[in-house]
This record gives sequence, structure tokens and C-alpha cells, in this order.
Amino acid sequence: MNTITKILMLGCFAAVNAAPAIAQTYPARSVRLVVPYPPGTATDVLARTVADKLTSTWGQAVVVDNQPGANGTIATAGVARATPDGYTLLVIAANHVINASLYKSLPYDDLKDFRAIARVGNAAFVLCVNPSLPGNTVGELIALTKQQPGKINYSSPGNGSPGHLGMEMLKTMSGASLVHVPYKGAAQATTDLLGGQVQAGFAVESSAIPHIKSGKLKALAISSATRSAKLPEVPTIAESGYPNFDVVSWIGIVGPAQMPNDVAEKISADVIKIVNAPEVRDRIVEIGLTPFAAPSNEFSAYMASEHQKWAKVVKDSGATLD
Repeated sequence: MNTITKILMLGCFAAVNAAPAIAQTYPARSVRLVVPYPPGTATDVLARTVADKLTSTWGQAVVVDNQPGANGTIATAGVARATPDGYTLLVIAANHVINASLYKSLPYDDLKDFRAIARVGNAAFVLCVNPSLPGNTVGELIALTKQQPGKINYSSPGNGSPGHLGMEMLKTMSGASLVHVPYKGAAQATTDLLGGQVQAGFAVESSAIPHIKSGKLKALAISSATRSAKLPEVPTIAESGYPNFDVVSWIGIVGPAQMPNDVAEKISADVIKIVNAPEVRDRIVEIGLTPFAAPSNEFSAYMASEHQKWAKVVKDSGATLD
């Protein structure tokens, strides 16, 4: 064996054995978890819950850095450009992949520039109508809109929100005739639905339940693929005649695309262990979300499928934020 061959073999051996060492020493300092939403939101509370547990697990501070604004795109662009060493992570929600179709130009690619780490939770929506509106099923609502085209309005928290695009998806599938009334946030959208200024809308499950129980809203269907444990009597939209309808606002953690595999997998495993812990699951439910732990490979595939789904809905609806 000549000298050059020996050097090459030693180099290969060193490269193979260096990668695991990165994960063994990670994290050696504090980690920044960027949240592109204001403090106090359900996403922020979930992020802080996971960050606190990671701090205890790692013995290094995991610092939540709230950077709201521009529908999350500014914070997201910053993380895309960050050093891919595992010390800058990002909490994302469904709008991460929706934005890719809503904006004509973004300074990052929602899939290629990020490494999926873990999905941690989601929130379903309830298709609700004001009790003054006749009908108790999705089919009856759709039939009513066809009888009165352009006369039945629905509210959403804003253009491009899951509540807006979810209804547009249903309209495309069913041929329903509903007029979109966008609001600046879910609170006002729900207030006007309760007051009858609008007749229908998708409301986040946790917010809708008290109004449904009190009779102030009428629940027609759940937006998720499976029924809700909190509203077991309410069918899904898929069960109501529209197979494959599945709209949820999901939350997960990603990092810059070129993160070392072993570091990403370590973070993924630790996050999933935390999310599956009974006290954390209870906390997630308490803030109105559903625990949904999925590892990096599953989350990556899910993000890609969500990107494709919402791209079609945005195209069909003509929605834009530019």
C-alpha cells in the first residue's frame, strides 16, 4: 500500500467518524428558536413549551426569538440564510408552504432551503354557520348557496389564511357559491359570524367549541381527515361527500437546509420525545391544539404534499398577497 493510498484511507476514516461526534457534542451553546408570530399566540406558547423542555434535556438554553411581520416571511428568510449548524431553528405553520404560492417572489424556497426536523401539533377547523341559516349539513349548505348564488357570505381571518383557502377548496370541490369577507384576525371574523353579519366560516376548533355548545354557532363538519375527540358527533367534510378534504393548521420545526444529518436527527428525536410526554401533550391540548409528533422524514414528505395541495387551491382561487 503506497503513501497516497494510506492518506486517502485515513481521510475517509476520519470523515466517517467525525459526523457522529457532531451530534455527541451538540449543543455546546445556546440555541435560538425563531418564532415568526407574536408572543402569546398558540404557536408561540407551544414553541416555548418545547424550548423549556429542550433546555432541561440539553443543559443549554433554547431561547425563543419572536419575529412577527410580513406573514412570517422576514423571519423565515433570516433562518434560511443562517449558518446551518443547528443553533438557529424555526417554528413554522401551514402558511410556510401557502406563502410560496401567495407571493410572486420570496427570498427563499419553502422546501429546498429548509431541513424538516419534526412536526409537533395541529389545529382543525369547524365549518360553522350562524343558527339563523337553514340546514344542518354540508350538503344542505352547498345546496342553499346554489339556490341563492352570491348572497351567502363567509368570514376568514384574512386573505391566504387556512380558513380562507379551506373554504375556497370546498367551493372548488362542490360548486358552492359563497362570498369571501376577509377580516384582520380570527377574533373579528368569529364575532361577525356570531352576530350574523356573515353566515358561514371556518373557525379554529378550540375557539368554536364554546359557541357550538352554547348554541350560538351551528357546527356542520370538521375540516380534518378524522373526527374530533372533542366533537365526536360532528362529521368530517370528507365524510360529508368530499373525499380527501383535509385542512388543518399544523406546526413544526425546521432548520437551514444544510444542517448535518446527525444533528437534525438528534433534535428530531428529542423534540418527539418531548411532545409525546404526557404533561406536554396535556399542555398542547390546553392551548387548543392537538399533539401530532412526526419525525423529520415524515414531516418532510408532509410539507411537500401540503405545498402541492395549497398551490392548487391558491391557483384555483386566484388569491395573492403581492
